[in-house]
Amino acid sequence: MARKACRTCRLITTKSHCPICRGTNLSDSFSGVVLIFDPEHSMIARKLNISEPGEYALNVR
Repeated sequence: MARKACRTCRLITTKSHCPICRGTNLSDSFSGVVLIFDPEHSMIARKLNISEPGEYALNVR
């Protein structure tokens, strides 16, 4: 299955729904990727309001 990004929380997933926010509003058009391993100690995660580890898109269309 193709990778898609959630338009709500920007998590990149291969499922038909977002495992973090449970949303189904997914897009296959996204750009920029950031990997978050430790959101509690990551300055980037704080700036992007990310609280769960994972692969996130920077821009979702």
